[in-house]
Amino acid sequence: MESNAAILLEAGTYVGHRVRQQLFDGIIASENFYETGTISDWHFHKNPHFSHILNGGSREMRANGPEQQLPGASLYYYPGIAHQNIDYQSGTRIFNLEFTPAFFSTYNMDIPQESWMFNRNSQWNSHLLVSIMAEYYLGNNITAVHQLCLNLLSNATAADEINPAWTKQIKEAMYDNWNHPLSLSDLAAQVALHPVTISRYFPRYFGCTLGEYLRKIKIEKALAMIRLKKQSLTEIAYDCGFADQAHFIKTCKRLTGITPKQYQKL
Repeated sequence: MESNAAILLEAGTYVGHRVRQQLFDGIIASENFYETGTISDWHFHKNPHFSHILNGGSREMRANGPEQQLPGASLYYYPGIAHQNIDYQSGTRIFNLEFTPAFFSTYNMDIPQESWMFNRNSQWNSHLLVSIMAEYYLGNNITAVHQLCLNLLSNATAADEINPAWTKQIKEAMYDNWNHPLSLSDLAAQVALHPVTISRYFPRYFGCTLGEYLRKIKIEKALAMIRLKKQSLTEIAYDCGFADQAHFIKTCKRLTGITPKQYQKL
């Protein structure tokens, strides 16, 4: 559907009922609740925003097809892209983090690209979005929120076109094999590169080591499992490849600022 046939949602406005909202220096942080079975109009947003589904979820209709949105998912919405949400599940709660033009102007940053809205492998920023959300709910430190937002957008605005083609292949291979042992040699074979090449250039294009990137993916997957409420934290730790629950807790705390149990209670 064309944007001119959809409804414009102004800054800080979403389909659901507003539970809480805070505005500060070009950032709009909010939580919204959605009634079971809600069907939205086709709509688009004025400003770019990130969403994290705390509970419930919905089926989102887009021009390129439907997408099921589940608890624990982190999403990005580019302004002006029309979509519709249907079949909201019972108890759906969503945290939204919106950025106004004033924010991008103040920090001389670009809006994250439209492609991020449709890239299933941009989800690794979940740990940063959860860090911001945790500060919003538990810390309320505006300075910390600002720094975390800058980190989030710095990662999101990194242009894919300036990276070699193999970086996309590497990312896809790691996501496809996140719950299987993956050695440097295995990864090199999948993308037809020498292991030394990956080892040498991975930190330049990903901002961290290969091992750290894999841990970020595992935490992202663990967060989604926690929101589904089907397994204990111990089971999730082992299913995500952590040696024990202590290692899981330590890694989650380091990457998101909160423990798995704290995240579970949000």
